[in-house]
Amino acid sequence: MISEKISTLLKEAGVRRAKEDSEAREKIVKPGFTGASELGWVSDCPRRLCLMHLCPKKGKGFDEKTTARLQEGTKQESLIRADLAYAGAELIHVPRLEWPALKLTGELDDLIVVDGEQYPIDYKTCSSAMFNKVSRAQSKEDLIRSPFSWIRHYPAQLQAYMLMTHKRLSALLFKDKEGGAMRLMDIELDPSYASSLLDGLRYVNECVAKDDPPKAEEKEVCKSCGFAEFDFPERQRGAISGKIEIVTDEDWLLRVREYQTLIDSGVQKSAKEFKKLEDEIKDEFRGRTAYVGDHLIESKSYFVPYYDVPEQEKLKYQKQREQFRTSIKLVFAKL
Repeated sequence: MISEKISTLLKEAGVRRAKEDSEAREKIVKPGFTGASELGWVSDCPRRLCLMHLCPKKGKGFDEKTTARLQEGTKQESLIRADLAYAGAELIHVPRLEWPALKLTGELDDLIVVDGEQYPIDYKTCSSAMFNKVSRAQSKEDLIRSPFSWIRHYPAQLQAYMLMTHKRLSALLFKDKEGGAMRLMDIELDPSYASSLLDGLRYVNECVAKDDPPKAEEKEVCKSCGFAEFDFPERQRGAISGKIEIVTDEDWLLRVREYQTLIDSGVQKSAKEFKKLEDEIKDEFRGRTAYVGDHLIESKSYFVPYYDVPEQEKLKYQKQREQFRTSIKLVFAKL
């Protein structure tokens, strides 16, 4: 009873916080302005940015788990600031940044003072699995080559912050939400890269002004895009209850990718590591159909007989019990 009551309170609080966060973001980003965190989409998919301005309600919002993960990241920012302050770092809060001519805006986490100079710094929190991935990156180019769109977009976000604060150097701070480890990476202003981003933003602004977004073109990023169901409604066909989910949660994207890596490496399906990962995926997606990165996971129910009577009378009292068969298929193999 106590657990149930507290769980209900926490769930209701999570819903309220998600609504408040959404309203706060709407106040931060002016209508028609592109946020610095979204700037990377000019390279991946200009159409997505156009749709975000022209018909935002057509896009599918974050699911409950992703929303909770983002909220946790916001809470972690306060802990990061406390750690930096304890270490003796001087942080300066920056009001909202704007570049009216390009309709670009941004909410920089902080400026950090190093040897008397101020530099933009942005905080990124992630799971242990993702932290291990980004920790291998040695440069912004490594981040831009990431298979995950949100990782690819971090350098673009920092380019925007540097341009709007007139700086040539910035820092990304990654924190493992589970283990607490942190890693810092310098991001320099790259005139050529920054210029390509701004050219892309000008193109998006022109398309929005004409109410004429680029045509839909299925790409890798479509698999985790909130507008995929709007652009490609045929993806809905054949799904349980007429709906296919598009999963963007980084943990499950990583787990399914690791599952495929084990298969590709020739690991026996009976191996303990493989079986544990497979069971975790099947348990999570029981009764669901979802695109998870390059994979389509389908879990369909079926019924098998069971007997709830004395042994000698089983056949007279046969019943049906629902069970699930779940398949994990690679449906978007890379060329």
